[in-house]
Amino acid sequence: MIGHKVAADLQAAGFKGVLTNALYDTWWHGGFRTAPYFHNSIGILSEAASARLMSPSTITTEQLARSSTRGMRSATESSTNFPDPWPAGEWRPRDIMSMEMISARSILEMAAKFRGDYLRNFYELGRTNVEGAADRSDPQAYMIPAGQGRDEAVAKLVGSLIDQGVEVFRLDRELHAFLATPIVRRTNPTAEKLGSYRRLASLNSSAMQEVPAGSYIIFLAQPQRTNVLALFEPQIYPNRLTGLGEAERPYDVAGWTLPLQMGVEAPVVMAIKEPANQRKLTLLKDANEVRADLALALKKGDESPIKNPVKQPVRVGIYKGSTGNMDEGWTRYIFDTFNVPYTSVRDADMRRGGLSSKFDALIFTSQAATQIINGNAAGTLPQEYTGGITETGVKNLKEFVNNGGMLICFDNACDLAIKEFNLPLKNTLEGVRSSEFYCPGSIVALDVENKHPIAAMLPSSLPAYFINSSAFAATSEANVRVIARYAKDNVLLSGWLLGEDKLRGQIALAEVGVGKGRIVLFGFRPQHRGQTWATLPFIWNALSSAASNTSE
Repeated sequence: MIGHKVAADLQAAGFKGVLTNALYDTWWHGGFRTAPYFHNSIGILSEAASARLMSPSTITTEQLARSSTRGMRSATESSTNFPDPWPAGEWRPRDIMSMEMISARSILEMAAKFRGDYLRNFYELGRTNVEGAADRSDPQAYMIPAGQGRDEAVAKLVGSLIDQGVEVFRLDRELHAFLATPIVRRTNPTAEKLGSYRRLASLNSSAMQEVPAGSYIIFLAQPQRTNVLALFEPQIYPNRLTGLGEAERPYDVAGWTLPLQMGVEAPVVMAIKEPANQRKLTLLKDANEVRADLALALKKGDESPIKNPVKQPVRVGIYKGSTGNMDEGWTRYIFDTFNVPYTSVRDADMRRGGLSSKFDALIFTSQAATQIINGNAAGTLPQEYTGGITETGVKNLKEFVNNGGMLICFDNACDLAIKEFNLPLKNTLEGVRSSEFYCPGSIVALDVENKHPIAAMLPSSLPAYFINSSAFAATSEANVRVIARYAKDNVLLSGWLLGEDKLRGQIALAEVGVGKGRIVLFGFRPQHRGQTWATLPFIWNALSSAASNTSE
């Protein structure tokens, strides 16, 4: 209804439609248009063409004709859901402002007119969520058992739930419960390329288990039930292919199960022995209550209370090119959150050299090698923001590693290291068509060699985030130490994986000796969007290893 009102008001004001590169869907739980659905509210997406340009631009009909998107052949053709296309012409910042103002007023008018209906619907959705968990054959809750040894991750997870209105209780007395673990299995294990999966819940035990005091429980009989399920359940993305057999990519990611990303055990509670009147529970009201439970430093103001996990001083440089890289920004966010000191390394710093005198470890986040080396083209920006690290920077990087430095590469940046250092590794997924292999933003299982210092204190199996990432095979065993491989079976934990056979058993994380130094290659992104706390210890261990090497 709201969308129709906005469209009608825009058309009445003389605006026509423009639709290009639209891949939007309602799957992902991470945008302001979709997350409200899980909070019993209305989500709306509004984007204006070329909003980043503050100068008028002229668009031709020929340009529009070349633009197609999911379900539409051309941006110039009218259709049932696109009845009045824009005929091309001049597009101005003022058009953007006017469109947004009309849309905002239209929404406010609808909210005022139907205020009672919206509030009633909000209430009814919450009530339905509470009553929807009454069937005893369905899961009753999720449990976060005490004593996992990942206190900061548990505090972050529980605190995030509390901050968005989810009811979380602390067990002040032990309970006895049937616990189940959600797992994902291939529907047809022999049909590797079909990417067809189903979700199963398998009981850990045939008997009641004692859950210790200090654990946390999230009951599904609460208004936020759909939100809790969306965050805790594994996602199984539908196997969507084009007419040519290629994968039809989702708008954003396919899987995001939060406990898996955080590396926190959160089994399903199928039943509880003790009746409600015999349970001793405390409803948590503040994230600091969780930190106090776990004897962690309390959060004060805007500063992160997390203690630096890198035990020895280490001089860390994070490459920050001029082309812009969100993965680099998320990396700085994680380092700031964990209070790990670092220095941003610019293109000019790489070209200037002398890296060994300033750094023990350099981190290159996920970025194409051509962007790193070439940067922005000359003439497109002021001179100081063009040129990349150039071949001179590559030469200085080689000198840094050969002199004993550690180079850490995430995902796409590994291509730079493999080719420029002539490493005995290859990306087995390079050039593979999406009809053969596709894994967009999903959680996969790793088999970890936890005797290696970079995997110290980690479990033998670990969830990792794979977003059209890399998988390696060694072309020679010389100097290659494998730290983690993608699991040999049941690789997918949440999301979408097409062509599992091409990922199983391949190298996910390796260390290669070069001269006096080392290169650590992550085929995946261990810090993806600041959420994948399960794999952050790999980074801290690598930096601790670099510090130890320097002190020697």
